[in-house]
Amino acid sequence: MTKNILNNSPFVLAILVALIVGTSSCKTKKNLAQVTPVEDVEPIEDEIVEELEEIPEAVEVRVPEKIVSKEQKLNNYFKAVSGASSTEAANKSINEALTMFNNPDAPLLIVIYNDGANPDYDEPTTIGKYLNYLKDTKSKPAAVEEVVYDSNGRIKELVLKK
Repeated sequence: MTKNILNNSPFVLAILVALIVGTSSCKTKKNLAQVTPVEDVEPIEDEIVEELEEIPEAVEVRVPEKIVSKEQKLNNYFKAVSGASSTEAANKSINEALTMFNNPDAPLLIVIYNDGANPDYDEPTTIGKYLNYLKDTKSKPAAVEEVVYDSNGRIKELVLKK
């Protein structure tokens, strides 16, 4: 019999290696159902709340807010006026937008073509007329290209780009 086992030794050796590898494979592979939750670990949110409670009252905790520039705010007003669902909503947005200007007759130019050196402008108008035009036509508003402010930080001239 020893003669028979020795003749088949490569075959027996391969079987032994397969058994060893199969039985000693990674034992950490468990099914999701077999994993038990760990109960003594606190959630991260609790730790943050505890740390915030430990901050002295003299320290003010600020949450960073998205800062909107005046140009972005003005573009938002233009979109609100042109996309208003009612005349009352459009008039409300117009009145809010006009607070950014030194007067409702502030000059407004719209660039209709720009070859780089010499831009071509549409007929000059005022901000009040342009906002009412957006309200009436519900057309896509032009984007703010250039703003000129007065000493109080209000807009005195505006250039838009189609």
